[in-house]
Amino acid sequence: MTDWLENEGPVQMTPAWRFRMLHAAHRAAMDAMLERHGLREYGHPFVLFLLARGGWDGGLPTQKELSERLRIAPASVTSAVKALERQGCIEREAGADDMRKKRIRITEKGREVARRYVEVFAEVDEAMYAGFTQSELEEVSGCFERITENLRKLAGKEAGA
Repeated sequence: MTDWLENEGPVQMTPAWRFRMLHAAHRAAMDAMLERHGLREYGHPFVLFLLARGGWDGGLPTQKELSERLRIAPASVTSAVKALERQGCIEREAGADDMRKKRIRITEKGREVARRYVEVFAEVDEAMYAGFTQSELEEVSGCFERITENLRKLAGKEAGA
């Protein structure tokens, strides 16, 4: 019996299917590279990226601000913050204006993990786009941007419905 996922039928030729396969291949490559570099246990790279860059106003963000900025559900940010705090990558401290609001600060360990994440992401990107011309990269980026805008519009319609 032939695996229908491997066949080049009409479904497998659609851009949506190709995108799903791209996503799965990217995920597998990232997982392999994170494992190889000893980063698989950390998770939450985008929280660390944002904190390593000094938030967005130069101040220390709250969990709510991280949720809004990263477009991640508040519960997911709470889980990420707890895990990163346990691993010694971040610290929470009471805000000067409101002791109940905990501000999030990246630690030196967190900065090092974020730096290593950047290296892994760059390595995966370099492999993923090997052989592409600058023109092709610009075209792909434009397509991704349009797809993202279309999906955000759809999500907005669904949320407002």
